[in-house]
Amino acid sequence: MVPIGYMIRAALRCDTALSRAMLRACGVPVPRRFRTGSIALVDECDGIAECFANHGSPMDGRR
Repeated sequence: MVPIGYMIRAALRCDTALSRAMLRACGVPVPRRFRTGSIALVDECDGIAECFANHGSPMDGRR
């Protein structure tokens, strides 16, 4: 069986919904972390729309 202290230490290393739920369930205050993001320039994202384009389902050829 995994000790509760180990689970708390593991949850403190992550910043996910599951780790925050684990901390709340164990009665440990959830530390507030400021999330940093990055801003990508539009010129750097050439072809991104093509990656997400839906050209049909792969299951269409199985009929």
